[in-house]
Amino acid sequence: MSVGTRLLAVLGGWHVRLGLTFLWFALLFAAFQPGLLSSDSLDMLYQGRTGNYSDWHSPFFAFVLGKTFLLTGSTWLVLAFQLVGLALGPLLLLGGLTGRRGLAALALLVVYWFIPSNWAVGVTLWKDTFNGVALLWAVVFLAWRRPGWAFAFMVAATLTRHNAITASMLLVPMVVARVPLLMKGRVRPVLASVGLLAVLASAPGILNRAVDAKKDWIGGALLVFDVVGVYAHEPAAMEGSPLVALWKWDATRIAHIYHRRSLAPILWGDPERGAISVGAFRAAKEPLTREWLRVVRAYPGAYLRHRWAAYVANLGMEDFAGNYYREEGGFFQSIDKNDLGLTLRKHTLLHRGWAAMRAACPDIFIRGGSWLVLTAALAVVGWRRRARDGGLMFCVAASGVTYALAYFPVSVSAEFRFYFWTVIATFAAGALWLAQPPSRQT
Repeated sequence: MSVGTRLLAVLGGWHVRLGLTFLWFALLFAAFQPGLLSSDSLDMLYQGRTGNYSDWHSPFFAFVLGKTFLLTGSTWLVLAFQLVGLALGPLLLLGGLTGRRGLAALALLVVYWFIPSNWAVGVTLWKDTFNGVALLWAVVFLAWRRPGWAFAFMVAATLTRHNAITASMLLVPMVVARVPLLMKGRVRPVLASVGLLAVLASAPGILNRAVDAKKDWIGGALLVFDVVGVYAHEPAAMEGSPLVALWKWDATRIAHIYHRRSLAPILWGDPERGAISVGAFRAAKEPLTREWLRVVRAYPGAYLRHRWAAYVANLGMEDFAGNYYREEGGFFQSIDKNDLGLTLRKHTLLHRGWAAMRAACPDIFIRGGSWLVLTAALAVVGWRRRARDGGLMFCVAASGVTYALAYFPVSVSAEFRFYFWTVIATFAAGALWLAQPPSRQT
């Protein structure tokens, strides 16, 4: 055996991928323990510690954070869970490939390990991250033909992120396809899929009632963002508006508080320039709802222009000369101020090395639109190869696509973390493509 053949056998072997995967996990955990926490993360941690939940965030993830903290005095266990899930998921999807295909698998993993689009979000304790890990393991169990476990992880994803059902709905048919009893006849698979989707759709509401979560009407934030957006694009819509009279808005104030990139200036901006409080829009639930319905019906063009502008910003595609994600809505880099003793050791050489890699990440990889295009391309490949794997690669890639597209009607801020599952779905679909044998299956 030649030296080149031996080297190929070693580098393409399973044990090399496993060892490097463990090293990747260990280096990230050591550098970012106990995990990055934004103000949202700390809010959920508080809810989980006290047991006082609200439906603004996920009670499920708040429970995980809070009870982990009460058990360990920190949040490192959640970080470890996320990193283990992210580390082992693609490895297991690639299976025991050897030789040249094993070398290609190693190359895919190297890209996966080093591109900050994965790990820089993966070390942050966010709903988006936990949701992405849960969906990744749903795919792993689908590949292993374990539909029960796969669906359990889909439920966990849906409980973690309000809109995760837009990703899970493309995976549900794969669950049904792996239960022979549900595949008998033409009607039974359809009814089974509808039934499973109903479970996913109702699970968050059932949990909220079970934990007596406070109703904070998070949907109202979307309504007020849309109403202000329509006013900004079509000032004539302000005529006769009860909200204009209630909150003393005019064209100048609307111009100050509206920005397609974020809801923040409206709810957390300067009250002297037209900003309102969260409590204000909750108190005006009825007139706000009526006004939203009115402006959408009367000014559909302005509404669509506002939605498109917000979505393009959400995708990170509005300014190719710079990158809003990198400046404000990209990778979170610290732990917000807290009185729990949770701090980040930024002075270590290991942390500084990862931080330098994060800072050097090309803009193209910090744009949701880039990953949407790539995942859509893999969905096309998966559709053409559906006879070989029953459509699993297509459904995984399409899941990433639908999850990204679903932000068009609901986006209220431009943040790269919203596309974490789309990023992970790209690599999961790529792993399935590579692991799939070239011959057709029955």
